[in-house]
Amino acid sequence: MSSREYWAQRAAQREQEAQLIAEKYLAQMQQRLKEAQRDILHQIEAFYARYANDNKISLFEARKLLNSQELEEFKKVDLERFRAMALEGNPQYENLLNAISYRVRISRLELLLAQIEMTMLHLYGGKNGLQEYVYTGLVDVYQNSYYHFMYDFAMTGIPTNVQILDDITMREVMSYNWSGKEFSERIWGHEQETMRQIRKSLEQSFIIGRSIDKTAKEIVKVTDVAYSRAEALVRTEASFFHNLAAHNSYRDSGMEKYEILATLDMRTSEICRYQDGKVYNVKDYKPGTNAPPFHVRCRTTTIPYFDESEYTNGEKRQSMNGLVDSMTYEEWSSKFIPK
Repeated sequence: MSSREYWAQRAAQREQEAQLIAEKYLAQMQQRLKEAQRDILHQIEAFYARYANDNKISLFEARKLLNSQELEEFKKVDLERFRAMALEGNPQYENLLNAISYRVRISRLELLLAQIEMTMLHLYGGKNGLQEYVYTGLVDVYQNSYYHFMYDFAMTGIPTNVQILDDITMREVMSYNWSGKEFSERIWGHEQETMRQIRKSLEQSFIIGRSIDKTAKEIVKVTDVAYSRAEALVRTEASFFHNLAAHNSYRDSGMEKYEILATLDMRTSEICRYQDGKVYNVKDYKPGTNAPPFHVRCRTTTIPYFDESEYTNGEKRQSMNGLVDSMTYEEWSSKFIPK
């Protein structure tokens, strides 16, 4: 097996491992989204049960102000719940609380939207929320990819300088802004867009007089799109952090160049076909320009590049810590990665 074939094989394996990690977190995210979807539908059903006439609510009725009894109920139940959630320290919770707590008048629709938005904020930013899932998942992707790439280098006898991926290092890695926004900003952008679509769908339902069943179907469509957007974000960010781990492993193994390796099939994009096989300097690494991801859900990866004549089949360099080509990954990690 040539050196290039070896690295192409390793790259395919490592990319698959990264996607499997992403799949695990996507399954958890989907479950949380379904739970939030059910909560939102229950809130809308309660709204219809309270205010509907002939299973419909007009926009005029929805925009009526809460009466004194409803306002008192809002202060005792909803506002107290909002305050309790705001104590978690999430600035988005505090923003919503401040926007609504000092109102002396509030409409039925405004209250419903506030209840839904609190559910959405908890979904995206609360404990076990999407932001937490995405962060944890991407850390998992990066650490797994980086250490396995370093192991692959060690297996060929290439000297390596393994970085310890502690919490401080990972916070720095996760703050890498490669697309104009950090992933946390993109997550909250999704929350805001989903909330905007829910508001639009509800107002449209009240304008045309949709029944609760038809309104619920429209809300399900909106929240299903939210999952699709979250999935695309996770897959794209997983690709980025997987390839960033590859790049950093090249740097820490003294590699000077890398080669683009696209997955060539019927789904391969034009840009990835164009980039396939191109060689770039490690020091010039720029995601989206000369390194993956080149687009949403990109599957392209990279391999280290060096002159094939540098090695003959079966030859290995002596690593700084001795040959480790017979070690399993577990043996290698226990020896070279401090716990």
